[in-house]
Amino acid sequence: MIKVRVPATTANIGPGFDAFGMAFQLYNIFSFEERDNGKLTIRGVERRYQGKSNLVYKAMLKVFNRVHYRPKGIYIYTDVNIPVSRGLGSSAACIVGGLVGANTLCGAPLTGKELFDMAVEMEGHPDNVAPAMFGGLVVSLGLKEDNHYIKKEVSQCFEFYGLIPDFTLSTMEARKALPKKVFHKDAVFNVSRATMTYLALTEGRPDILKVSVEDKLHQPYREGLIAHYGEVSKKARELGALNTCISGAGPTILAITTRDNDQFYMKMGKYLKEKLPGWTLLKLEPDNTGVCTDQHS
Repeated sequence: MIKVRVPATTANIGPGFDAFGMAFQLYNIFSFEERDNGKLTIRGVERRYQGKSNLVYKAMLKVFNRVHYRPKGIYIYTDVNIPVSRGLGSSAACIVGGLVGANTLCGAPLTGKELFDMAVEMEGHPDNVAPAMFGGLVVSLGLKEDNHYIKKEVSQCFEFYGLIPDFTLSTMEARKALPKKVFHKDAVFNVSRATMTYLALTEGRPDILKVSVEDKLHQPYREGLIAHYGEVSKKARELGALNTCISGAGPTILAITTRDNDQFYMKMGKYLKEKLPGWTLLKLEPDNTGVCTDQHS
């Protein structure tokens, strides 16, 4: 039995559209076993995900086909902790879990770089799969079949919270909301703020983070898809959040505070319980390890 643990991730972090990603200590744990019964058995997920269309299994097939391996039968069990379709990298976790699990079953013939390139190909962009694989705060550069990344650890002066709604938002729907063209001045706006956000997170600059997590490439077009986005973000700032942004494609809102703001969790939780009882507040500690495996005989 092989167990693969994959962290939840957030992407974009405001101005880092399709380039920034960060991993958190919230995990999906995938168990894999090759069996002699010639069957595909998937458990731990809804019945509609228990067939060959399962994303974890599709990722496994990518590896099997690449290395010409033919398993007799496959058993997959998923311990799901990452909210699905909420902007916390649930699909990236499935892809990375399937690729790493299959590679381990085969005796690990593929390198981490090869698996990373395969994950980017399946996901379409590297912002979530990179931190899911490598942990930390990751900036990625996608070049078709040759993808690159730089990983850094986030300063310990920050804390992160997921404000998770009781509704889903598909990445495809969020992508459709984006314009086909953007103004040159908006691109320049994002370049400067993305650079400053990365440096502020890694060097521990709360003062910069207060003003740098602004975006003109995706958030203005997606905010309308997230009910109560404006009021929740405003309340988070009133309670001391340095800044807020859409986590990935949404609908989760990511709030960033300083570590000494020991009242944020209690007060924000009280606000959500009273005003938006279906929402969940989750403290998200950064993960600097990424995917890891454990094999049992």
